[in-house]
Amino acid sequence: MSDIDDTTASSDAPPSSQQHIELALGVLRLGVGAALVAAPRWAGRIWVGPGADGPGSLVFARALGARDVALGLRIITTVREGHPAGPWIVAGFAADGADAVATLIAAQHLTPARRVLSPLVAGAVGLVGWRSYRATAHDS
Repeated sequence: MSDIDDTTASSDAPPSSQQHIELALGVLRLGVGAALVAAPRWAGRIWVGPGADGPGSLVFARALGARDVALGLRIITTVREGHPAGPWIVAGFAADGADAVATLIAAQHLTPARRVLSPLVAGAVGLVGWRSYRATAHDS
C-alpha cells in the first residue's frame, strides 16, 4: 500500500479515548465561547454576577467568547484531521489559568459562590486539558 492509503486508513480509524477527551474539550470550549459571544449578559452573570451587564463588560465577555470559539474550533478540527491537538489544548489550558487568576484577583467583588466556583471550573477544565496534553506527549 502507498503512504496515502495508510494515511487514509489511519484517519478513518475510530477515535481513541484520548481523541474523545480532546473532542469533548473542544466542544465544551466552543459551547462556552458561543454562549459568551451570543449572550454575554447571561453568560457573564453566571461567571461574575450583575457587574457583567455594563457595556465594557459585554465587550470583554464577547472577546473571551471569541477566544474560546476559536480555540474550540481549532481543537475539534485538528483532532478530526488526525493531527496532534496538544498545542491548542495547552493554549486553552493557559487561557483557563488566566481566567482563574483574573477571577481570584477580583474575588472581593464577587459573591462567595462565584469566588469559589468560577476559579474551580476554570481550573478543572484547564487541568483536564493539561492531563490530556501530558498523556499525548507521553505517547509520542
